[in-house]
Amino acid sequence: MNDLLYNYGYDVFSDNGEDGINEAIFKYLNITQGIVLEIGAWDGFQSSNCANLWSKNKKFKGILVESTSRLNLSLENEYDNIACFRSLISIENTLEDVIDDCKFEVDDDNFVLASIDVDGDDLNVARSLGKYKPIILILESEGTITSIKEIIDFSNNRGYQFIGMSGYPGRHMGNLYFVRNDYEDKFDICKESWKKRGVILSEGLLY
Repeated sequence: MNDLLYNYGYDVFSDNGEDGINEAIFKYLNITQGIVLEIGAWDGFQSSNCANLWSKNKKFKGILVESTSRLNLSLENEYDNIACFRSLISIENTLEDVIDDCKFEVDDDNFVLASIDVDGDDLNVARSLGKYKPIILILESEGTITSIKEIIDFSNNRGYQFIGMSGYPGRHMGNLYFVRNDYEDKFDICKESWKKRGVILSEGLLY
């Protein structure tokens, strides 16, 4: 990829161009199937960063986690390639536990994307992934109780590199995108594009 991620953006279900960015990344990495995880899934579709994958292509399997009754568990009856969990992620009930209990077998090769958007404690939710490490990790940049620098430092320590973000410059800042270190070299140009625009940060991101 040779441009800033948000330039690939468009929305079907997502809010800040993530549907287009995900498609571009997967095309670039030749990822045509795998497991995607969405934390803060709402009804499965509204503002979703993953629904455009699993709802269009059954080779993608979705794990949907939502703490409220907005998520209708019977959605599994309509889409047999998803697993729905109405669950509040906590110290006692981690994402690692949820994935362990899922009907899909998940490993580092087939776990292609995780999107975490819980309007607050995103970093601790991300920590609860435990042994699971998706290829692409999407973390919310606004409305969190931690700074962007803390999120990036955490991701670096966990084995990820920041490659860009979604959003519409001048209108709304979107989500932070990270790639697992074993894929990092494929995004060198993308990272350099950010550096040239002065985006590597202390307390925030600049477009």
